[in-house]
Amino acid sequence: MNVVFDGQAFSFQEFGGISRYYSKLLEHFAATPGISAELLIKYSNNVHLSELHLVQTRPFFASFRFKGRNEIIKFLNRLYFKRVFSSKVDGQVFHPTYYHPYFLDLLGNTPFVLTIHDMAHERYPEMFSKFDHTSSNKRIVAHRANRIIAVSEYTKNEIVSLMGIESSRIDVVPHATTLTAPNVNHPRVPLPDEYILYVGKRNTYKNFPILLQTLHLLRDSGRKSSLICAGGGFFTKQELTEIGRLNLGEVVLQMSADDNLLAYLYSRAKAFVYPSLYEGFGIPVLEAFACGCPAILSNRTSLPEIGGDAARYFDPENASDLSGILLEVLQNSELAQNMRTKGLERIKLFSWERTAKKTMETYQKVVG
Repeated sequence: MNVVFDGQAFSFQEFGGISRYYSKLLEHFAATPGISAELLIKYSNNVHLSELHLVQTRPFFASFRFKGRNEIIKFLNRLYFKRVFSSKVDGQVFHPTYYHPYFLDLLGNTPFVLTIHDMAHERYPEMFSKFDHTSSNKRIVAHRANRIIAVSEYTKNEIVSLMGIESSRIDVVPHATTLTAPNVNHPRVPLPDEYILYVGKRNTYKNFPILLQTLHLLRDSGRKSSLICAGGGFFTKQELTEIGRLNLGEVVLQMSADDNLLAYLYSRAKAFVYPSLYEGFGIPVLEAFACGCPAILSNRTSLPEIGGDAARYFDPENASDLSGILLEVLQNSELAQNMRTKGLERIKLFSWERTAKKTMETYQKVVG
């Protein structure tokens, strides 16, 4: 079987869950007999792709960010795809890596599979720019796709209810993680004695302010906890204002982190907290489990499905609820250790090998 991917996700992401997902599929397909996979792309600054060493790409002003850079990369890669696609697909399966419908007129009889990661744009349209066409593009390609992969049962149900797509056309294929605690080397980074960890972007529905309010409550109660925010970029002016208002300037830290440092941060943290109002899956949950970090999660959307009985859950709109659960975990070492043990068991249900295998089963359905 021959599978062709396009370069959409690798055009706008330098790193992140979506592009890592496709890079892991490419990696596993390359090692699997009976399937060949090709990524049609010319320009990319994506870290996961450069680490893969399976695809030759050219960087595009990698060290120089300017407005419109990613739009130029997208445009150039679409031109390249249109030029070479017909000679590459060989009548098998096409798997676009995002939702732009530019490829539809090129497909002919070639079946294609679409992965939908979440329905956040549909649930929270007010949180996105009016120039963001993700929702409309997704609807167009979803209704044309031969089959759809949803990353969780929750996301599958969202696709059915918000797009009117038949449940029988959707396969659930969970994500996984590459992070593992045993590979962690001690990085030369000074860390607080006791800290809570937050990972990823902090804007829109990620609901980061509730975590600042919770930390303020903890400090008021006498707990000397700090908060480390890994990734997500520097704090915005609005975030700095809120941090200052709550007198948290000395205990809230932001740092960039590669996989090695990130795994170390998880393994040292007293707890990982994920207050998001909406997640189609939530890869940081698996990262926390894999690194032996107690996970305290929002009780919304897909997070209870992913975390199972290995995590504790809270109302993401109630700082008192979160602070109470955090205090339990911080003060009760037996509870924290039990959560670590359950997390390490839970992570065994998720692997990129399993993700690749179930994805191949979906491909078989559209060519069979």
